[in-house]
Order: sequence, then structure tokens, then C-alpha cells
Amino acid sequence: MSEPTLSVIVPAWNEEKYIARAIESLKRAATVYERERGATAEIIVVDNNSTDRTAAIARECGARVVFEPVNNIGKARNSGAKAARGKYLAFCDADNQVTENLLVLIHDHLENPKIVGGGTWIEPERRNLKISFFYFIWHLYVAFSRVGVGMMHCRKADFESLGGFDESIYAAEDVQLAYDLKRIGKPRGQKFELVRDGWIITSTRKIDQTPLWVMLKKLVGFGFGLQKKIRSKTYCEHWYDKAAR
Repeated sequence: MSEPTLSVIVPAWNEEKYIARAIESLKRAATVYERERGATAEIIVVDNNSTDRTAAIARECGARVVFEPVNNIGKARNSGAKAARGKYLAFCDADNQVTENLLVLIHDHLENPKIVGGGTWIEPERRNLKISFFYFIWHLYVAFSRVGVGMMHCRKADFESLGGFDESIYAAEDVQLAYDLKRIGKPRGQKFELVRDGWIITSTRKIDQTPLWVMLKKLVGFGFGLQKKIRSKTYCEHWYDKAAR
């Protein structure tokens, strides 16, 4: 069996409710990828010390499963990257689904020597006033910063040269990596950009379970004193306590 070109890494902590849906979505995209580009994608689920059936379900769905005992999103992503065999890496959360063309678009993005890496647009699986307002704010940030992450992707060689995700932070580790990729790409004439015409569809569980003012307060808090706050697991507890629900 030939080595995969693209490795999709899915960190998962107590995600038995969502993991099968995420994997089946990625498998459909992988089928399109193989048909359209003649390349293969592997799906790696990182069991981040789950206490439910996350790992068993992932195996039943055909994903490779690796284990990371320390409950830290950066460590989980890095463990998946270490196990990856592809020259290209993409990172997908366990409560996401992807459009069927997305792996093709990511492949084409990373085949372009003018691109150092990128992300994707994020769409919620349902909308109400609260959800729409939150994503309006988020999309404004993405439009101005051009570092929206979504399904972040890059070349494995660049990922390794940066040391992967910063394991000393508990949230926004993907945003940090995006800025790091922009930094190394700039002198090489490369840009970090979002792919067009493909996106991820994410669950709205965190927004559903949290008052909007709390979420906005957290986001504003990250903007002021970001480096200190993302290194505090207490400040970032929202991203951990909600994961299993």
C-alpha cells in the first residue's frame, strides 16, 4: 500500500457522540480526493485520554487511532502529526464535518509554492440569532486578519521546523501556528490563506451551552493579554469542560 499524501488529524476527548459523523464526512472527502487527484488521505484520530467509546468507535469507522494521555489540545494534535505518514497535514476537530471537495482544495493549496499553509471558512450546522451574531464577529476577525483556521493545513516539513503546536498553551494554539507559518512564509514569498469554495460545518454545542456575553468576554480577554491567558488552563476551561457534551 502506497504512503498517503495527506494526513488528516482529529484530536478527540470524549467525543463518542460526534466522532463517527466526523470520520464518515472525511471518508467521503477522501474518496473524492482519490478520484480527482489520484492521491490518498489517511484519517488519524488522537484519543486524548477519553473515558467513553471514542477510540473504539473511531476504529470501527476505519480511522487509525493513536493515544495521547495528557489532556492538552496542542499535545493531542502533535501526537497525531508524529504518527502521520503524509507530506501534507490537516487538522479537523471531532465535532466538524467537511464538504466533499475540501481535501482536494487543501491538496491544491499545498501544491502551490506560493502558499505556506491555510485554513478554511467555518459554518455552523444550524443558526439562530445568538449563533449568527457570534459567527458574524468571528468572520469579521477572519476577514481582517486572514488567519481564520477552520481546518488548518500545512506541509509536514514546515510543521516540524516550527516544533508543531505550542504545548504550553490551552487554547488558540491553531491561531498561534497560523501566525508562525505566516512568519516563516513571508521571506520565502509565501502566504497563509483560506481555501475558497470549501469549508467545515461545525457543531454549535459550545455556543448553545454558554451565554453569549461569556463567550464574547473570553474572546475580548484573549485580545488583551493573549499570551498570558492562553497559558492558563483555568481561563481556558471552557474549551475543556464542554468537550464531552
